[in-house]
Amino acid sequence: MSPTFESIRLAIERRLASWDGVPVEYDGAPQTPELKAAIEAKQSWVRCTIQHGASLVASISNRPETRRTGIIQLQVFTPENRGSRPAALLADSLAAHFEYHQDGHLTTDAASVQRVGESDGWYQYNVGVPFSAGC
Repeated sequence: MSPTFESIRLAIERRLASWDGVPVEYDGAPQTPELKAAIEAKQSWVRCTIQHGASLVASISNRPETRRTGIIQLQVFTPENRGSRPAALLADSLAAHFEYHQDGHLTTDAASVQRVGESDGWYQYNVGVPFSAGC
């Protein structure tokens, strides 16, 4: 059976929930009290956005199977007055946690990390992790 977009979201959020890091904001979900407190206190936090890509026909038999692709985008925010090191360390930790992971039909590939720099009182790094789901 082909994976649904909802099953992909749940697998990614389950993996992120097992990461022992800072509070996380999930795209489209209400902010948790822990996340609100971290942002207000200018403490580190992460935003998770799932960017779906192409869906491909993976096999044809009695019933076609679909492979879905996309990128997990993790934006790391740390207080700007502490420099780049805290953001880089969190980005390294997230990259190691997500790359080459398998959960059912979800598989992730090598993570890419990009330094964004200072903006609006935060220092930002972005972590991108390509994924595919399905047969």
